[in-house]
Amino acid sequence: MPVRTRSPDFSAAPWCSGTGLALVCGDQRWDYDRLGVEVAARARLLRDQGLAAGELVLAPDAPVLDLLLMQHALARLGAALFPYRAGLDREARADLARLAAVEWHWDPLGARLERLGPGPGTPPARPPALLIRTSGSSGGRIKAAMLGADAVLASALGCNHSLGLGGGDRWLCCLRTSHVGGLAIAYRCALAGATLVLHQGFAVEQVAHDLDAHAITHLSLVPPMLARLLDHGVRPPASLRVVMVGGQALSPALAARALEAGWPLHVTYGMTETGSQIATSARLHAAPSPGRIGPLLPGCAARGGKAEAPARLWLRGPVLMQGYANPDRRPGEGLRDGWFETSDLGWVADAGALWVQGRADDLRVIAGNNVSLARVEAVLAGAPGVTALAVVALEDPVWGHRLVAVYSGEASADELAVWCAGPLSGSERPRSWLRVAALPLLDSGKYDRVAIGSLARTGAG
Repeated sequence: MPVRTRSPDFSAAPWCSGTGLALVCGDQRWDYDRLGVEVAARARLLRDQGLAAGELVLAPDAPVLDLLLMQHALARLGAALFPYRAGLDREARADLARLAAVEWHWDPLGARLERLGPGPGTPPARPPALLIRTSGSSGGRIKAAMLGADAVLASALGCNHSLGLGGGDRWLCCLRTSHVGGLAIAYRCALAGATLVLHQGFAVEQVAHDLDAHAITHLSLVPPMLARLLDHGVRPPASLRVVMVGGQALSPALAARALEAGWPLHVTYGMTETGSQIATSARLHAAPSPGRIGPLLPGCAARGGKAEAPARLWLRGPVLMQGYANPDRRPGEGLRDGWFETSDLGWVADAGALWVQGRADDLRVIAGNNVSLARVEAVLAGAPGVTALAVVALEDPVWGHRLVAVYSGEASADELAVWCAGPLSGSERPRSWLRVAALPLLDSGKYDRVAIGSLARTGAG
């Protein structure tokens, strides 16, 4: 039987213990010692059922507390977690398992491991600690990032340092924990001695209640979640110091609304391949210049173009993935000489701040002009009577492309067509407008670009 290699990084990590409050989840309130007892029991159960260090476990993200226990227990055992959205059908789970020759599937209802396969023929020298499926917001084949224990720890410690997370703080997690943005919060809290207030997804009423009830200090959101909280008139409690907003671009109009209402915004940029964030702004006191993020995490680097000519961003650093998942768990797939090429355009300013100016595939040629869909969306998001908006470019035999704006809000198409004549050039103006009750979202809370594109094609005829 192949010898499995145990990663030493997690076992050497400064996980917290003691009587400080570690977790609030529904009616469960655990201190760090109780969390340690529960994690140790789960680790024994997994080991007794045959799990070895270096092996991978597919596990659903519901119940959310169960996934948290798996997250910590697998870290203790030197095994790897591959979370997925609960309710995924068997064939879709099999597709995920084939990506990296996953050995086990966890059944939380039966509290048992199910053997899937033998794993790679030759165990990797540095096995991953975490596999996360990439968001797939633009479609394409399934991919998952393999993150090593060293990358997970570097990300958590770097984030804690940049945001000042420490003992006594309370981070409300309402992001889906099968995505890296939600899962990473548990690592950060356990290293900082902070309290994790854990929700099973995003619900406006529950978030509004717990912000006050638990004196929350830190909160992570994607822009559509922030917009919903503002639409419902939710006010930030005095305890709240940090609201990290990422996942997609934060429009200046939405940022201005939130800042006026007193929300302590920090704009962040990152992706699954970087274990969540790689750059985060200081607290905003005014709506940021479109695309400006802020300094990179310690040890991280980026290269791109210039302000006058943005180019594809390349990233590297201790938070970077080992590579995309493959059945041999061979590192390096998707990387070039230790750098990762993103789909985003940007540059690094002389002062070290990262700027991101939309995706490379967001540029379209319309009537001979290069048009940035990200810029058009940012402008239109500030139109009166618009609560949410996305722009789709459809092919056009005469103009090359034509823009369709899919939006929700009270404004009529005629009103928006008149309004956009001022801030947008002729090539940038949508030729069709489709009003919907709500824009479709992914599990992560980000806009589902594939579904929005289908709506635009259908609605535009």
